[in-house]
Amino acid sequence: MNASHTVAEAIAALRAGDFVALLDHPEREGEADLLLAAQFATGEKLNVMITKCRGLVTIAMEAARLEALGIPLLEPMNAGSNWPRFSAPVDYTIGTTTGVSAFDRAITAVALTDPDADPAHFMRPGHLFPLAASPGGIAERAGHTEGAVALALAAGLYPAVVMCEMLAEDGRMARGRELEQTIRDEGFVSVTVEQAAKYQAGGDEL
Repeated sequence: MNASHTVAEAIAALRAGDFVALLDHPEREGEADLLLAAQFATGEKLNVMITKCRGLVTIAMEAARLEALGIPLLEPMNAGSNWPRFSAPVDYTIGTTTGVSAFDRAITAVALTDPDADPAHFMRPGHLFPLAASPGGIAERAGHTEGAVALALAAGLYPAVVMCEMLAEDGRMARGRELEQTIRDEGFVSVTVEQAAKYQAGGDEL
């Protein structure tokens, strides 16, 4: 499906702490992730992502930040070359309980953006899954992880974005007209990974 908005509109939404639906190319996965700038994460917003999208909640980040926090990448096994770079899931241990609630995961997301966060305060394994963007960014891998980080950087925000895959009500991936209808009904700003890549490269928007 085609996006309904421009990258400029997506940037404005992220800066305002609003959601953005990031669409993949139909010939790649043809799916969408709902994005939220991590620094603006709240329990209420995480709950919307969990209940409306139904997928796995992750946080796209730069690999250097994960390394600085001592959060290791997971070694892929039996995975394709295009698979996301998962890190060990974490919970922030200050102000949280079990780590799994929407509110606890929001606290963890915000803590991952805090330059003063102490690596010793992140428990592993936890309930929020960091994804490391490829070193070459969206130019190297045109995936949701890299697209999300690219949009955050374009918005002048901390390069960490909470993401959740958008599933249909029957539990299958939302695609095509069904996905388009959900985005329209919920009033989400939507852009494509391709738009984000072209914007970052300095070209005109698609």
